[in-house]
Amino acid sequence: MTGHKQILAEISITRNAFKELDDFFLKADENIANDPDDPQEGIGHLPGLDRLMFLIPCIIYRLEEDLSKSKEVEDVAPITEGLQTIKEGINSVLTYYLQDDVEGALGLLSNALSSMDKLSGIIPQSSIRFLRDLSVIAPDFHILSSMLEGFRESGRIRPKEPETDKSWSPELWLDYYREQARLEEPLIAMVDAEGLTGTSLEKGMKQMIEEREQMDKRMEKQINSYNLMRNRDAVFDTEYPEKFLDLLEIPDVIDEDDEEYEVRTVDLHYEEEEPEPWASSLPELQDWNKHAFESSFDDSELSHQDFENDLVYLLLKPFTNNIFERLKRDYLNRAKECKNEEDLMRSPLEHYLVILALKPQVRISSCGVMTESIGHDAPRKGVYMFAMECLERIADAIERFSLKHLYPLAVEARNIRKQIEEILTVS
Repeated sequence: MTGHKQILAEISITRNAFKELDDFFLKADENIANDPDDPQEGIGHLPGLDRLMFLIPCIIYRLEEDLSKSKEVEDVAPITEGLQTIKEGINSVLTYYLQDDVEGALGLLSNALSSMDKLSGIIPQSSIRFLRDLSVIAPDFHILSSMLEGFRESGRIRPKEPETDKSWSPELWLDYYREQARLEEPLIAMVDAEGLTGTSLEKGMKQMIEEREQMDKRMEKQINSYNLMRNRDAVFDTEYPEKFLDLLEIPDVIDEDDEEYEVRTVDLHYEEEEPEPWASSLPELQDWNKHAFESSFDDSELSHQDFENDLVYLLLKPFTNNIFERLKRDYLNRAKECKNEEDLMRSPLEHYLVILALKPQVRISSCGVMTESIGHDAPRKGVYMFAMECLERIADAIERFSLKHLYPLAVEARNIRKQIEEILTVS
């Protein structure tokens, strides 16, 4: 088989893969349009993919055009390999959408990106533009990969979604909140696995620090991905994708007046104050308020009980404040006595106490939506039971490590636990 025929055969395979992806989106959009109960305008594309849906057909067309003008291709392998990486990238998207398999999609995309980045560094030896075009679209595949990595991380710290019917009892919701805490907090997971000891707390703290460092790296990658996407969006025109491929470089988007702002310290007061008389007279504010008042958007379905009025939340809030005050006092005392910065860090045990104090409040603040949507109190009761467990674990930790100056907190934790138990009994 000649070089031309090899490339044309690979083009056909790549085009078929793209057609399968394009047909999937067309069918999904058609199904949404025919469903009167579906509020979506369409299935939508992930960042990066929205541009690739225009660029990939353009690249294939340009390759065919260049081949028709070329008598022979000196090096076929990079071109066929490049087409295979595009096909593998397309298959990764299909894996995500059709199989809901983020891990599988990332595996395929990672392999494709490794080959794509390698090929992007090859200097073309002919007038065929394909390898340069490949280097132009590679960043969009990276943007797509960054988005999928975010999905994977989000899924990693979430247990299996609970059922919304009444078969999920408060006890099952309690198990759900326990698993959620273990997945989110290495300290809790390590203590559950190995028991409450100084060693398990140290190991959990070490793992937590490592995960925070990984999170910082992912966050930096997400920021870089966002800036990359913003720069590319600014110069891409869906009607002329070939112009995008011909750009020598993608310029950075510079926000207007980005360097003209003056940084000032603002004193924020939370006390209620009388509004300035001029503020309400601004035409812009009047127009905005009028628009907001007349808006057809009805958020009544999204409204739910204010979690800060929840009886258990009202019990937990001052208790959590007490823990922070006590630990702050301990920190200030240590700061006076020691010169080693490491000794000033919050200890694993202190961090464990803080997490146990905060977790129930976080769960209470979010369980109201689920309680209202399914029409019964099992999620809320499960949260209350979870709060009781956290309070008992706080008291147990204080006593086990003989934190005598915190004994009043252990007593308070058990008193609140009893009050929550009474609330559960009468509800």
